[in-house]
Amino acid sequence: MSGIRLSPKHGVNPAIPVCFYCGKSKNEIILTGRLKDDAEAPQRAVWSKAPCDECAAFMKQGVICISTRNGESGDNPYRTGRFAVLTDEAIQRMVSPPELAASILKARVVFMPDEVWDRLGIPAPTESPA
Repeated sequence: MSGIRLSPKHGVNPAIPVCFYCGKSKNEIILTGRLKDDAEAPQRAVWSKAPCDECAAFMKQGVICISTRNGESGDNPYRTGRFAVLTDEAIQRMVSPPELAASILKARVVFMPDEVWDRLGIPAPTESPA
């Protein structure tokens, strides 16, 4: 096992990671040590796509749906603030073709453009999860 490379300026250089899915702080601390150019670790940053405890529980209940700006694509699209959990049955009923529904069910999370969110009639939460 290799040790942590301490930063001359920041020591173990601790950070509290943020959940990639909901944007809330995770209940953990990471010790980044020395970063490139001996930078200080950002205090609010996503360090991995591993879900926080709350999102992991949501993924067991159903599929996390996250609204995105229309026209966005890629692995990290711009989020517009709506967040909902739909049951597996709802995904199977609302999404076609069945292969797409199966892919979403396997991933347990889906980024959905606002226009699709609205077309499906998913209610908007009264407050953001973050």
